[in-house]
Amino acid sequence: MATSKYENYTKEQLIEKVKLLEKQRYGLVWEDKPEEIADQCERELPVLVEVKDKEITLDPTKPTNFIFEGDNYHTLFTLNFTHKRKVDVIYIDPPYNTGNKSWRYNNDYIDKEDRFRHSKWLSFMSKRLRLARRLLKETGIIICAIDDYEFASLKLLFDTVFGEQNRLGTLVVVHNPRGRNDDKFFASQHEYILVYAKNSDKAIVNHFELNDDDRDQYKKSDDISSFAETSFVRTGNNSKRSERPNLFYPIYYNETTMQLSLLRQDGWEELLPINNGNEEKTWRWGQDTFNELQATELFVKKVKGINKIYKKRRLTDTTGKKPKTVWYDPKYDASSNGIMLLQKILGRDNTFNYPKSIYAVKDILEITTNKDSLVLDFFAGSGTTGQAVLELNRQDNGNRQFILCTNNENQICEEVTYPRIKKVIEGYGNKAGIEANVKYFKTDYVPYVITDNDKRTLVSRSTELLCISENTFEVVAQNEKQGFSIFKNKDQFTAIIYDEDSIERCCKEIIKIDPQHKLIIYVFSYDHTYDEADFATLTMRFYVKPIPEAILNVYRKISKLKRK
Repeated sequence: MATSKYENYTKEQLIEKVKLLEKQRYGLVWEDKPEEIADQCERELPVLVEVKDKEITLDPTKPTNFIFEGDNYHTLFTLNFTHKRKVDVIYIDPPYNTGNKSWRYNNDYIDKEDRFRHSKWLSFMSKRLRLARRLLKETGIIICAIDDYEFASLKLLFDTVFGEQNRLGTLVVVHNPRGRNDDKFFASQHEYILVYAKNSDKAIVNHFELNDDDRDQYKKSDDISSFAETSFVRTGNNSKRSERPNLFYPIYYNETTMQLSLLRQDGWEELLPINNGNEEKTWRWGQDTFNELQATELFVKKVKGINKIYKKRRLTDTTGKKPKTVWYDPKYDASSNGIMLLQKILGRDNTFNYPKSIYAVKDILEITTNKDSLVLDFFAGSGTTGQAVLELNRQDNGNRQFILCTNNENQICEEVTYPRIKKVIEGYGNKAGIEANVKYFKTDYVPYVITDNDKRTLVSRSTELLCISENTFEVVAQNEKQGFSIFKNKDQFTAIIYDEDSIERCCKEIIKIDPQHKLIIYVFSYDHTYDEADFATLTMRFYVKPIPEAILNVYRKISKLKRK
């Protein structure tokens, strides 16, 4: 008799399986495939190590951007400590799982013959999306480019992780107007962009700025401003009389004086919101608003011999152009504004397969970010997202910040991602540089914390994690032999005490510095406690966080998340 795979499950694993079966009524189900990269975090904990010779600092008053070299599961692991609920927008362009060995799972390239290639891809994406969701603010938005190979599965996965109610839209981008001629039946021209919010009730999608063609629509003008005309009869949803009966009422028009009124008067024509199909619709305004605004905002003109009321749509009242779901524009061509642009920046060919059009990324970020947004791309590839963020900052004098995460397979991070960002900052060809600051980190590992010695090791390797978390990089005092370091930015000081015997020395240094701003103190502790009396000499306001417990607490929660 064949042995069931469930016979080797632990009690806890069986309980989780039962919970899953009870919970899953509709949606995406696949055979979860273990991933060595994720399992590694059960044995080792990822930390970050700065590569100092790749640091770029041109203007200390501007925000610091980050490039993380390492597997994105591990960088997302660390970001869950440093940037939980801090990210405004995530943009990703994951591997499309074409079956052409375009990505690896457990160190093996995945091809079309792999019977579990879809399950492996979903396992791979699910783990990363669940980690990524924790990074978003409540107002945060995640954007994902994908093509037909995994679009259907990915949409269901996003519905599962982020909630169907938080789907903001699905865009179609024509990125190859010539069509892909090696397709058997139809020459593919497009790919998709999924846009989801962490909470759709709190998310904001901006309008595009009007271009010259849009402004040309506002050809008419009066004493107030330029305007375009639109019918005063409502169309679309909730436009029927039965749906909004209070917006169905007669308006009277004097053709001689060109006046409108709600009062019936002899010789005045009655006008009702009835469309060309003789359907009873509604007006755009209620009667109070009509009385308040009609004198300046409404007018009547004859259309095929019939008097019609029109509303003035003023240029001064327009917030821009609502984004549409089909993006068709030559600037989205991934060949001319992706591949060829990258070659121009780096000055060499064959640098990276299939980079996105810089304009496609800029436009999606333009409508989902504000001037101070933090943008994360954990499939950073050639670094298009980083360049898009910098160009948007130059465009509107913004202070957006990026975090780019990519592995270094084929030296992509060192030879493409970082050099591209460096060139954009310094300038290339006839393009002027864009002032910005960048720090470059690699992932490294420490043993999973079991012993007290493991705790000390983790704390000794956590300086970069803590500085990134608090955004304090300027060294005030750094003396690891003395057992502490102090860093600052313009708003805050961060003290790190690596050894409980160094608390007194660190406090004396803090008193000498006399920080006038917010002060965070990380102090080594074997558990999650500390002795308030140790800091009694400090008179300024401060907040103490025991380490490594502050880090371990986050990492434990993530490990539980992986098993769900």
